[in-house]
Amino acid sequence: MGEKLCAKLHTYFEGIKVRPSVLHGDLWSGNIGAVGGEPAIFDPAAYYGHHEAEFGMSWCAGFGPDFWAAYHELIPRAPGFEQRAEIYRLVHYLNHLNLFGAGYYSQCSSTLQRLTQ
Repeated sequence: MGEKLCAKLHTYFEGIKVRPSVLHGDLWSGNIGAVGGEPAIFDPAAYYGHHEAEFGMSWCAGFGPDFWAAYHELIPRAPGFEQRAEIYRLVHYLNHLNLFGAGYYSQCSSTLQRLTQ
């Protein structure tokens, strides 16, 4: 399934302009807090990439619908956003499978199946 996804990966990015942004890189609830009553994000693995790549770890961040609505007011969803967000999540699912074991296998498998149909 991985080879099948790689063969069609370019189709998920057709018609959109990718502008590099500074990304946190490890955005999960353990790296979010407050300092002096102000939001703080720490332990970054910062890099430049497609702003949508930050959604890859969103399943671990615990942000609510109000956060995402405000985010998309500033940066509207481009066509195909949901599929690309799923690809970016898959990157982290595969990493978790590699690091933490078989508990992540079904997420990897079902995501790959959806993306390669």
